[in-house]
Amino acid sequence: MNGILNAFPTRPLRVAKSGIGSPMGNVVLALVMFALLLGGAIWVGPNLVRDFIIQADPVEVPEADIRNGECSTYRGIVESCGADIAYEIKGKQVQASLHYLFLDPSNGDYQVSVVRSASHPSMATLSLGLDMLWNRAIVAAAVGLGLLAAGLALLTKASRGARFERSLKEPMQLVPLAATVSMARKLFFGLFGTSYAVKYSVDGKKYTNAHTTFRGKSRPFVLGYAGKKTVLLGVVPRQGGMLILLDAALTRMDFTDAEREAIGGAMAALGA
Repeated sequence: MNGILNAFPTRPLRVAKSGIGSPMGNVVLALVMFALLLGGAIWVGPNLVRDFIIQADPVEVPEADIRNGECSTYRGIVESCGADIAYEIKGKQVQASLHYLFLDPSNGDYQVSVVRSASHPSMATLSLGLDMLWNRAIVAAAVGLGLLAAGLALLTKASRGARFERSLKEPMQLVPLAATVSMARKLFFGLFGTSYAVKYSVDGKKYTNAHTTFRGKSRPFVLGYAGKKTVLLGVVPRQGGMLILLDAALTRMDFTDAEREAIGGAMAALGA
């Protein structure tokens, strides 16, 4: 592999295609995360606030009607429960559709009753909702923080990618290196290419690059194999920046024909 790395040109090179993906794609995904966060807050937030109010002065409503009560289990621990309730208070009919999301590894049947607020008679919930109130609040907070963190990370990645793409407009000194594939994922059954995640080292420091994409007939430049792992040819700017994986045809950089032949000859010698 060293022969190929040594054959790499030392002059500044212009990057024709980085393969790191459009920063706008990450912005769109970030907006999706924030939309899910907002939708979840609208769906879960009022129910939690209502049940915290009811918990302050709960009154059981034994004559209440409970219909369509059902729980579904996900991943063996996440419970999603819902029911419709109806009851009468001071001649006024109260109806509500209730839903709860919480963690419970027992996955058992739940015996429930309708509970209302003494000071706010039209506010009602199930006893299950009160039993799992803090559980529900913690789950909602964890999911919300996860979505928020994912959205902010995507925006940070988009900003970093945009800055890096702007820096590629000028020729720069590039350092060749070997990058070990940690994951290869076909995008929509391969119709949109294949995305590679790799691990590599620069000056003794280990890095992870997530998802460089090769589309159409383009394929990465394979240096060899380390056990069962594929090793690819990549470059990083000498002044620092994101990893760029080279394609097998060496068209991602403005190599001269002689430079491509030198790298190809070193590859051929490696296989000899």
